[in-house]
Amino acid sequence: MTGENFEKNMEKIYLDIINFTKQLVATPSQNGIDSEKKIADLVSKKLSSFGFSPKTIGSKRHPSVFCKINKSFGGKTIWLESCLDTVPIGDISRWKYPPIKAVIKGSKMYGRGVADSKIGIAIFCYLAKELYNNPQFKGNIILGFDANEQNGEFTGIRDILKQKPKADVCILGYQRINEISIGARGFLRLKITTKGQSAHTGSKRKKGINAIHQMADVINVLEKLSLGGKKAPFFEYGSNFNVSLIKGGIAVNIVPDECEAKIDIRFLPSQNKREILNKIYKVLRKNSQLFCKCKIEVFQCENAFLTDPNNKFVKLLQKIAQKKLNKKIPLVSSGLGSVGSIISELGIPIINSFGCEDGNIHAPNEWVDINTLPKVFEIYKKTILDLCY
Repeated sequence: MTGENFEKNMEKIYLDIINFTKQLVATPSQNGIDSEKKIADLVSKKLSSFGFSPKTIGSKRHPSVFCKINKSFGGKTIWLESCLDTVPIGDISRWKYPPIKAVIKGSKMYGRGVADSKIGIAIFCYLAKELYNNPQFKGNIILGFDANEQNGEFTGIRDILKQKPKADVCILGYQRINEISIGARGFLRLKITTKGQSAHTGSKRKKGINAIHQMADVINVLEKLSLGGKKAPFFEYGSNFNVSLIKGGIAVNIVPDECEAKIDIRFLPSQNKREILNKIYKVLRKNSQLFCKCKIEVFQCENAFLTDPNNKFVKLLQKIAQKKLNKKIPLVSSGLGSVGSIISELGIPIINSFGCEDGNIHAPNEWVDINTLPKVFEIYKKTILDLCY
């Protein structure tokens, strides 16, 4: 079935969501390259056309959108949150279709950010409209669309938290149809620097002190800490430890006097920043010579979180999803970090991901299956209506 024929067979609301997703994909918002101003303006304009009153907040280059929709005094509040930015396109020659033009082939829509998380934005905007206009909806809605998410800095969600949102549940716009994620690992990112003494590699008198060799010793010590591999319920895949970037040296015939390594540690709710850093410092202090020649800096850290699997909304969503999709939908956690780490600090239950079938996230030829859109939309709609009845 061609994309054109497929669209003709869809109801108007789903076509509207698809067309809005196309507009969002055609508005580049690559993290580190583009400002989110244009996409924030596009989202605000859409919400205003529904009769809502969105606010653009945050910095000029990285603005976010916040919109509170009050309908029922004393009713439950549902918070729908999705990021505005995407990862970069990368090597455009590896894309089958133009990445800044949402192309539909069969039931798949291709484009950068189509799954992470522009279809999430479109679904949430139209879901808010549907709920508000539904007389059975006895609740309130918060819409948040955050900037600067993809690099892990999460400045957009922090701007949204300054609006002091209060909600009974928060649903994030990350997709995935075969499971419901209710948690995510945290991440601790370290920069370690070792200092040496430069010299000519061929010198007979002065050997120098090799900073790269020192870094190798530090890494060897840290690997023995077994920071990766810790497991827990819902986190059976465990924690993870990766040396992901190393820089050092200026020429092949010069002993390097400085080396820098960046380390990414993914940890579980049972772990925390202080515990991990204490282990690192303790083992390095045992080798005082090594400890004195290295510097450790934390440049990013967000905690892990896990929503109670017995939460009313979680159980309701799982029950309705299984009935609509006619298959078992397990509750899981995600290995990737998310803004849920920050939102969880408010004590709000979080659905970290559930949505359309998707693929190639953060890779060329990212896609989402729009054939799964109607069921996902109806699952969320019914779950929220039932919770707020």
